[in-house]
Amino acid sequence: MQLFIDESGDLGGAKSGKRYLVVAGVICEEGEVSHTLKPLLQEFGLPELKFNRLSYDEKKIALSKLATLDFSIAYVVLSKNDETLKRWLDRSKRNKLLAAKVLHFTLISQLGFPEVILDRSHYSKELSKWLARYGVKVIADDSLMRLGLQLADAVANTVYLHYQHKNEELLEILEDKIIFKRFIAEKDILRRGIKSGG
Repeated sequence: MQLFIDESGDLGGAKSGKRYLVVAGVICEEGEVSHTLKPLLQEFGLPELKFNRLSYDEKKIALSKLATLDFSIAYVVLSKNDETLKRWLDRSKRNKLLAAKVLHFTLISQLGFPEVILDRSHYSKELSKWLARYGVKVIADDSLMRLGLQLADAVANTVYLHYQHKNEELLEILEDKIIFKRFIAEKDILRRGIKSGG
């Protein structure tokens, strides 16, 4: 089993319309995922499953098919509804990186995987170096090439829609797959940011 991690939302502050950031992990055997995911991509005429680009009805169809797979879900959600946190995030890239580190570490430390596969992002290089200090090997890869990352993308977007738009229907489809979830309040990030001098 491997752990694939992706995000939905952003770490933008005051100018971002996104009130939450979700870091979601999917534990699966990537080879087994391909039997369902490849036909789904053909059905939708897509080279890659980018969940935020699907219509609502397509999301329901996709999740119903993905729910038949053997995988587990873990996720961490950061609420960005506090104005103080928004200003803190806008202050520097370092603060955004610290928030990303807290979310990723919370997820990975709970699951105990020595190796994780992340979607390449503007933070993946820094996260890789930082997590290596805790004995976690990070493989930053292209989601186009990794079906496990595409599954993680679908999960992250589904969880994001649940919090951002209060959508319960989509997440209910995957409810029995969830083994860990944590909501991180604004004050938790700010407390860690102040301690680190952010």
